[in-house]
Amino acid sequence: MQSPGKHLSSHDRRTLTRESRWPKWMAGIAALAFGFLTVVSCAAAQNASGNAAYVNPFIGTGAIGGTNVNDSYENLFPGPSMPFGMVQLSPNTESHGFGYHYGEKMIHGFSMTHMSGVGCSNEGDVLFTPTTGPIETRVAAFESPYSNKQESASPGYYEVHLLRWGIDVALTATDRTGEAKIVYPAGKTANLLVPISRTLNRTVGAHVRVVGSNEIEGYVRNVTFCDRDSPYDVYFVMHFSQPFIRYGTWRGYLGAGHEGFINSPPAKITVGSREATEASLDRQVGAYVSWPSSARRRTVLVKVGISYVDLKGAENNLEAEAAGKSFARIRDQAAAAWNKALGVIDVRGGTRRERTIFYTALYHAMLMPSLFSDADGRYLGFDGKIHRVSPGHAVYANFSGWDIYRSEMPLLALIAPKRMADIMQSIVLMYQQGGWIGRWPQINHYTNVMAGSPLTTVMATAWLDGIHGFNIKAAWQGMYKDATEAPPPGKPYQGERGITWINKLHYVPNNKVRYGSVAQLQEDCVAYASLYDLAKALGKDGAARTLYERALYYRNVFDPADRMFRPKNADGKWVTPFNPDQTEGFIEGSGWQYQWFAPADLAWVIHAVGRDRFNRRLTHLFSYRKPEWLPQYYNAYNEPDLEAPFEFNFSGEPWKAQNAVRRILRMYYSDTPDGDAGNDDAGEMSSWAVMSMLGLYSVDPASRAYELVSPVFSRSVIHLHAPYAGKTFTIDTSPDPMAHPYIHGVKLDGRTRAKDWIWFGDISKGGTLSFALGSTPDRHWGTAAADAPPSLSDESP
Repeated sequence: MQSPGKHLSSHDRRTLTRESRWPKWMAGIAALAFGFLTVVSCAAAQNASGNAAYVNPFIGTGAIGGTNVNDSYENLFPGPSMPFGMVQLSPNTESHGFGYHYGEKMIHGFSMTHMSGVGCSNEGDVLFTPTTGPIETRVAAFESPYSNKQESASPGYYEVHLLRWGIDVALTATDRTGEAKIVYPAGKTANLLVPISRTLNRTVGAHVRVVGSNEIEGYVRNVTFCDRDSPYDVYFVMHFSQPFIRYGTWRGYLGAGHEGFINSPPAKITVGSREATEASLDRQVGAYVSWPSSARRRTVLVKVGISYVDLKGAENNLEAEAAGKSFARIRDQAAAAWNKALGVIDVRGGTRRERTIFYTALYHAMLMPSLFSDADGRYLGFDGKIHRVSPGHAVYANFSGWDIYRSEMPLLALIAPKRMADIMQSIVLMYQQGGWIGRWPQINHYTNVMAGSPLTTVMATAWLDGIHGFNIKAAWQGMYKDATEAPPPGKPYQGERGITWINKLHYVPNNKVRYGSVAQLQEDCVAYASLYDLAKALGKDGAARTLYERALYYRNVFDPADRMFRPKNADGKWVTPFNPDQTEGFIEGSGWQYQWFAPADLAWVIHAVGRDRFNRRLTHLFSYRKPEWLPQYYNAYNEPDLEAPFEFNFSGEPWKAQNAVRRILRMYYSDTPDGDAGNDDAGEMSSWAVMSMLGLYSVDPASRAYELVSPVFSRSVIHLHAPYAGKTFTIDTSPDPMAHPYIHGVKLDGRTRAKDWIWFGDISKGGTLSFALGSTPDRHWGTAAADAPPSLSDESP
């Protein structure tokens, strides 16, 4: 979602008509600077092998000096994490926000948690930073300048030189722990500060304790993102490879705002104190440890375990995953884990740049949802109680639902079905323990951010794809309740906005629900359609009929006069005046960008608009000259119209889909810090690129139909796993696909296919999809009405 943050982030409060961009000479500087970064990133990648060697974690970390070429912050982090790991150990270059932006001048320290590419300030929990000399507690006194020429990253690894202190820091991670190898200069006192009260969001409590001569432990209490302010605790245990000789704590006030954060009044340092507690919001606490100067450079290995349950969990996670292991061994294990994860898809052909874009996007699609259960199986439920997951399974958290149902979750269902089953069961547990299925749950809290019931679509898609390792009985109960009922008053979850009005009027009235009334209904109808498909599969005929009817409610906000979706009031009258440029009635988009948003029933939309008019409008949507945030054009920076290019497959002009997708990939995705389309939104934008580069995309994932466009690589092999029957699904093309963007013919397992789509089952059973490509459009292949993908209108319940 460009995200909740697209309208809340202080970095990203722009309007749809904002056109500010870097001049060409500044873009040249960015490219030159990133050239240096690519050299050092490749140096880090020497430890990686296989597909992981193509990943550049700096892609999408934009931008130079805090200004982004696309005026859109991707908000990705470069530091190490395991696939879907609990820990995301990464540098912080800002005091409040997302963590790291490439080209910022200062590193404040390194924190253990970050969410990947979301749109609001978040997490940044358990901050630590090394210094030399006297102890300083103000950020302005302990932050350090750094150079992009002296930092590097690869999957599971990051390193940087802190210029102020002459300190080298290298980071790696396990699932639930982070490791830092810190090399201090000779001849200076070496310090490690733990400013535990400082997070990237809003700290509401903290405690720190120095234990013995080689440990610090404690917790920090932060709040959920996007001003939702539900508190959660992150417990930590920090072990040092060398005993420290001095230690202490500090207490003081936090200044207001960014400048106050950086230049807050000096705190009171108590030498020899072992414990400090933050008692109020305007206070800060922290701890430090020190080692004496030495004639040689001093290397200290810091191992940090975290847990959302308790200190015991953090200690146990550290013991289970990092005890007795060297930094090099942990780094090697992380690199091996990433190479295995990324090995699920092998591509051939294309340039190194194209493979870097592809595998970095695949890497970013594997960072969230995040592991939430401890090594002993314990986790904190949505009821606030401690539970234990069955052995061999895990619980996951942080679901950017409104974003990821579109392409990230379908991708994970395809390439990681076993993990996907645990992710689905985690949603079921949310319902069983919390009372409802949220749409953007963070940690073990409902944030109620965004719209619709996206996790219903996710679970329906997973089950229909054949992933049955979760409690479908409880899942169905929760999904159907969310689709038909309003939550009880006073609960932390919101359910579908306007559900009472939907049940009464069969649409969401704009004068009763002010936040995106049209988009709310359109999103709800996506979930209803998904649940309808699931009801059929489960033999729930009565529910299927009800859900089919509800899935068509989107038609109630379609105006046949101007053939547009538009807001309507409770009295049944259209809101006037109406201009499709407007955002009233829509969510993070305009009337133009939502005019096709009925992904489960595009056949009806095309018929209602008129095929010729539909194609003219859709063609105009892609007539932009350069990437911009404008209401009348396609917006690859955000989710509402991500499916729009593939709608040409429904309207009889699939060659335009092929051209549009190639153009989007070329203009919005690159191997630079600015190389992702907007906030990555927990992997959504990256997964869009992965699917599109493979030549597959599902406009309506629960339908199990995948629309075809021209692949980027001459061969892509997807390695399949149980429960799927096949071993591999291979996508082949004629030579030089990048120079030949248009499909001239398709064969599935050797048989000619006229349709411009295939079933998910065609993929999961294994086989070969072959494309004959050309340099000019083929205006015959896939253009017949019978060649279009399925829609709800094609059937009767």
